Amino acid sequence: MTLSTTQKQELENLFGEDCGFDLSLSRLTGIHVGGPADAVVWPKNEEELARAVLWAREKKIPTFVLGKGSNTLVLDGGVRGLVISLTKGFRNFSVSRENGEHVWVQAQGGVPTQQFVRWCVDQGFAGAERLAGVPGTIGGNVFMNAGTHLGDVGGLVEEVQICDAKGKISVWPAAKLQFEYRKSSIPPSSVVISAVLKLKKGEKEKLEKEVRGLFEKRGLDQPVDLPNLGSVFKNPPAGKQGRKKAWELIVDAGCKGVRVGGARVSEKHANFIINEGKATAKDVLILIGLIKDKVKEATGIVLETEIKVVGE
Repeated sequence: MTLSTTQKQELENLFGEDCGFDLSLSRLTGIHVGGPADAVVWPKNEEELARAVLWAREKKIPTFVLGKGSNTLVLDGGVRGLVISLTKGFRNFSVSRENGEHVWVQAQGGVPTQQFVRWCVDQGFAGAERLAGVPGTIGGNVFMNAGTHLGDVGGLVEEVQICDAKGKISVWPAAKLQFEYRKSSIPPSSVVISAVLKLKKGEKEKLEKEVRGLFEKRGLDQPVDLPNLGSVFKNPPAGKQGRKKAWELIVDAGCKGVRVGGARVSEKHANFIINEGKATAKDVLILIGLIKDKVKEATGIVLETEIKVVGE
């Protein structure tokens, strides 16, 4: 469904300059592909967020929460309904409490993850370095339990503040979040407003050196200088192929460097798909399907994507 003129006017009345219509989502996603959204709003606070959610619910309009779009593939037809972005109004973080050894930091959902990591290092807070180089926002990373070989963000989370599909705001303790590999129990229809992360007090110089090394390695190993989709596939559980990671299986299947239209499997890291300039979402989808088919044919393993595909 598309929004009526009356509905667009209502959104303008509610959000003023913090809303837009028929905006191309290609400029709001990491791989720079995708069609337009009927409407996008950037709420500045919890009250405005709840107002947007309730407005969409009352009008029976679908909603989609978009962070920095680092692991999101928007289809070429765009997104019908309302896109809610926290990247303007939910960017604060601060120490909420501390004791002799630990510190608890509350970060809002729209905080860029790398800004948060660098701040933690500057403060001498250890733990967030497991997110060094991970794209996106704190909200998106908590929702999908993002991480690296050092660990997942779920291991740091004490509690999360959530706005549900009815506009109700509540706090979920860690035990309720049920973190697993690249997933949590947070409903897809909910918005992560903020998260409290438990960190350790560490040595700033040691953390700076470690994070610098992680960034350097990521720059060498991943196509961070090109529009990309982040890690496309989850690493499969151990099986007949041992503990091979997704990128190793993709290389074994002969897919490294394979291109469809303007989309290509990165030569640097085979679990990344890059946009060489004029890729479409259709190119990316065909390439993902090709990789899955080739890996299954070569190894018998069915790769599972960790990206979100939205739109039409």
